Amino acid sequence: MPIRYRRLFGVASSIAEEQFRSKIAKRLGGNVFIIPIGRARAGIYLLTKLAMLGGRRKVLLSPFTIPDVVKMVILAGAVPVFFDFEADTTTCKLDELKAQVDDDTACVLVTHYHVNELHLAEIAALCRSRGAYLFDDCAISFGGSIEGRPVGTLTDASVFSLSAFKLLNFFWGGMITTRDARIASFLEGYIAKWPRLSFLDYVAPGALCLKYDLASSPLLFGWLVFPLLRRRLQTSPAARGLEHVRAVSDALDPTLTSRPSLSAFSEWVEKLDGIDQWLIHRRSIASIYHQSLGHVMVSSNTPEAMLDGACFVNFPVLVPHQRRAEICRAMMMSGFDVGLSLYPNSHRHPQFITVAGHSENVDRLVASTIYLPTHFGVSHAYAEQIVAWLVAEIGLGHIPTDHGKKEGVPTLITRRLNSVP
Repeated sequence: MPIRYRRLFGVASSIAEEQFRSKIAKRLGGNVFIIPIGRARAGIYLLTKLAMLGGRRKVLLSPFTIPDVVKMVILAGAVPVFFDFEADTTTCKLDELKAQVDDDTACVLVTHYHVNELHLAEIAALCRSRGAYLFDDCAISFGGSIEGRPVGTLTDASVFSLSAFKLLNFFWGGMITTRDARIASFLEGYIAKWPRLSFLDYVAPGALCLKYDLASSPLLFGWLVFPLLRRRLQTSPAARGLEHVRAVSDALDPTLTSRPSLSAFSEWVEKLDGIDQWLIHRRSIASIYHQSLGHVMVSSNTPEAMLDGACFVNFPVLVPHQRRAEICRAMMMSGFDVGLSLYPNSHRHPQFITVAGHSENVDRLVASTIYLPTHFGVSHAYAEQIVAWLVAEIGLGHIPTDHGKKEGVPTLITRRLNSVP
C-alpha cells in the first residue's frame, strides 16, 4: 500500500493513537492489548527481556530472518539457538524443536512467512509443557489467520511490522499484541518513558522510500532504471551472499527505544479500512500462481484451509539451485518483476555463524527459491504471463486449459524471450 509523504508534515493528535488501538483490537477480537512501538524489531528485544525474567536465557528462533532480529535477542541478554525447517518449506521442524526445548528455554519465536506456521498449535502445547513462552514474528502477516482465528491472538504475544513496504505501513513502526494483561502491563511500563519518533527521525527512511517510489514509477523505470538493471545483469548476474552484508550493530540504535509519532497513527488509521481489499488482491494473484505452480511452491504441503488465511506477501517457488541465478536473470531480462530469497540464512552471517542449532534445510531453501510478486501493481494478466514463462521455459508446471485459452499470452512470452541476449 503506497505511503503518503504528506503525513511527515501533518499535525496529529493523541486521538489518532486511540483510534488505532481501537481499530486493531476490533480486528483481532476482544480482550487483546495493543502496544505500539516506534520500530518493529524492538518488539523482539522487549519480549526477550520479558521471557528472561524467570532466569532462563535460551531463545529458539528461525535463522530465516534478517540478522537484526537475531541481534535483538542478543542485545536483550539472551542466547539465540536456531531451529531448522522441514525440507522445502518454511514450516518448523517439529521433532528437532522438541529436542531443543529444555529447562533453560525462555521462549520460542516462530515466524510466519507467505503462509503461516503449520505447527503453531503443537508448538504452543510444547511450550506450555516446558514452561516457556511462545511468541510469533508477524512482520509480513498482518491480516492473516489460522483456522479462522487472527494471527496476533494465537501465542503469548505477537510482533507486527508497520514500516515501509508492509501491508499496513508508515516509514517506521510496529506493535506488539497480547491477550495477557500481565504481559501488556510489563510492556507498557517499559516503554512509557520512550520518546516519540520525530520528523527528523523519519527523514532517512522517508528518503529511502522516495528513492524506491521514483525508481519504480512507470516512466522512470522504463526509460532509465530497467535498462540499467539489464546492463548490470548482463555483466554481473550472480547474487551477493551474506559475506557482503553490513555488520549488525552491537548497541541499540536510539530510534529503537521509541514510540511512533502521532502522524504515523493518523496514516495507519486511514489505511486500515483498505487492508482487506489488498489482502484479497494478494490472495487472488497467489491463486493464479498456485493453480499451475502449487506443487513447486515453498511449503506445498500446506492444507487448503491454511492457505485461505495466508497473506502471500509473495509467492516463493523452488527451482533447481544450479539454475536459480540463470532463471532469475532470464526472467528479469524478459521484463518480469521477480527476486531471489526474501531473507538470508542468518546462521551464515559472519556474526552468527557460531550460534548453536541447525539450518541445513534453510540453506537449501535460500539457494533454491525465486519469489513471484503479489503486490498491488501486479494484475491477473501479468501473473498469468509469469506462469506461462515458467511453464514454457523450465517446465515447472502446466498451464490449465482456461489459462491456455487466453489469447496473446504465449505470443507475448515468445516475443519477450526472443529479445533476451
